[in-house]
Amino acid sequence: MKLQYLVGNDIGNSEQDIYVSGKLIRQPNVFAVYGQNPWNDDDLDVQKNLKNIYENLAVSIVSPVLRTGLYLVGRYALKTVGENVTSLYVKGNNAKSDQDVPYVTTFAAIAARAVEEAYAEGKSPETLEVEVDMAAALPVKQHTPANVDKMKEKFMNGTHSVTVHLGRTKQVEVKIKFAYVHILQEGTPPVFALQMDKDGNWRTGSYEGGTATDLFAEFANTYKLDGEVDGSLLDGNSILHLDLGDGTSDTPFTRGDLVDKDFCSGINHGVGHAIGDAIDDLLSLAPHAFNSISRQQYSDILRSQFTQKPHKFISEALQAFRPHIENQVTQIIKHISDQVLKIGANDIDILAVYGGGSILMRDYLEPKLLELAERNRFKLLYVPAQYAVTLNAEGLDFFVRSDIYTSLKNAAVGVTKKQIAAAKE
Repeated sequence: MKLQYLVGNDIGNSEQDIYVSGKLIRQPNVFAVYGQNPWNDDDLDVQKNLKNIYENLAVSIVSPVLRTGLYLVGRYALKTVGENVTSLYVKGNNAKSDQDVPYVTTFAAIAARAVEEAYAEGKSPETLEVEVDMAAALPVKQHTPANVDKMKEKFMNGTHSVTVHLGRTKQVEVKIKFAYVHILQEGTPPVFALQMDKDGNWRTGSYEGGTATDLFAEFANTYKLDGEVDGSLLDGNSILHLDLGDGTSDTPFTRGDLVDKDFCSGINHGVGHAIGDAIDDLLSLAPHAFNSISRQQYSDILRSQFTQKPHKFISEALQAFRPHIENQVTQIIKHISDQVLKIGANDIDILAVYGGGSILMRDYLEPKLLELAERNRFKLLYVPAQYAVTLNAEGLDFFVRSDIYTSLKNAAVGVTKKQIAAAKE
């Protein structure tokens, strides 16, 4: 069985949001190397794992870019080994392209989607072949020609064999081949996703379409905009973006749909740094509740404040988190202020704020950004929490299905064929 997939891959420091064949998969961006198949049964385990394949993801990977082994991925890795998972290292100058996490989690997500789709069609294959076209992104400061070429080469280097373990002996081998991969700067894909939904209509709510009209509701109310408010209000505007991630905060600048590379920047500050610094404080505040805790687990505790069942130790988690996130906010405000001065306030129409970090940072950051926007006479679009996290994945999904991607792929494949022909002569 052969499948062809379009993939939009947001490789976040904390979470991976990846569109595979039109389905959004959200996972903690972690893995754990494991010694043996974790499943004991070929009946109950297979049924459970097919029903919740992304919650129980165990794969063996044979790839020219990774050490051959068995990997537990995402939530199942956290559930099984806790803080001993491997996650992206967010400090220093460690580029995502150099680390194993993006490749392990991407291969696993694509393979799991292929198995899910095959079984949904009533098939029970032993092997599957998947050809992939993919758009991904790197942080602005990591988006160098060397890092881009390295990441593209690793994905496109040969065939990656991923065996998805469904039971004690039941497994499916998925052979993944990347036809082409394009790497954008993080923060630029939302230019597409903020304006258009999946079908190319002006966006008002969900990227998937529908009747929701709440994406720009707060924005319209703040600035007393009349009439129908949708993605068209951003059309043609110059936008300074603030994409708040776990380990990085990117500030690309777009004029209409085009990125002005002279004014794209970023800093290594974000929620992940604050959480990492707060872990020891939380363990001191609640010594009987936690023996140890990973960055992803701490993040889950903080996010529980927005749910109907907050974590029992949310007050201690927030107490430990507050001084460290305020330090991060101070650095981010300094950076965005520098960007405004560099670009010139007159050239900025809107400051758009989004990303996973924007949710946990909002109470500390938004008042300062409103002051900055009012002083410099541009508007602030603080994207609502329900849309803030997935904008990059949605923009990458939109991009990989666009004529722009097709043109880039055709040009790149054409060059490659010429190089191969020249080498044979």
